[in-house]
This record gives sequence, C-alpha cells and structure tokens, in this order.
Amino acid sequence: MTSSADLARVLLAGVRLTMGTAGLLAPGLVIRRLDIDPATQPGMRYPLRMFGIRTVLIGAELLTPDAPRRWHAEQLAPVVHGSDTVSAFLAWRRGDLPRRAGAMATAISAVNLVLALANLGARRRRPPRRPSRTR
Repeated sequence: MTSSADLARVLLAGVRLTMGTAGLLAPGLVIRRLDIDPATQPGMRYPLRMFGIRTVLIGAELLTPDAPRRWHAEQLAPVVHGSDTVSAFLAWRRGDLPRRAGAMATAISAVNLVLALANLGARRRRPPRRPSRTR
C-alpha cells in the first residue's frame, strides 16, 4: 500500500464519518448549514438521517482492517461520490439549494470524488484474497 492511497482513503473516511454522523445525529444543524430553515422544511431530517447512516457505514468500511471489505468500499466510493457531486450540482443549478449552499455541497462532494479517485488510482486493480482457513 502506498502512503498517498492510505492518506486519501483515511481523509475520505474522516469526511464520511463526520458528515454522516452530523446528518444522522444533528440533521437540523446540517439543514441550517445548507441555508434552509428546518422549521419550514422539517422533512429534510428524514433523507439526512437516511444518507447519514449510509455515509457512516461506508466510512467505517474504508477503515476496516479486512482487506477485501475495504477494497470493495474503495471500488464503490467513486460511484457514490460521483453521483453525490452531480446531484449537488443539479440542486445548485436548479435553485433547489441556495446559491452558497449549493456551491458548498458541490465542492465538498467533488473533493470527496477526487479523494476516492486518488485512492483508487494508487491501489492495485485486483481484490485482495482472503486468507485460506485451515481446520
């Protein structure tokens, strides 16, 4: 493993764990950071919690010592963050998010995508093998 891949993976896991935990445990705070009033958009709590748990679990997978599980999470990360980046950009451009919040959400997702791609580019292409078990 290269140190640049490990750094990108750990940074990505840190962002995922931080943002996912915030969405799961403090969705009102995240809603306010998106320049949305949680009193007028209380339904925002549901998707933030739903995506919060997903984000926490994938972040934890990036830190697992189980190499095949970690490899799988690394393979999925660019797809997840690419989708997040496109979704944030479209929400920004359509006016679904206020201008500043849309730009921030798009930038955060894009940085996550770059970290995911940097990690993947520094890794070997084949999944690691599980150690064989002997009885």
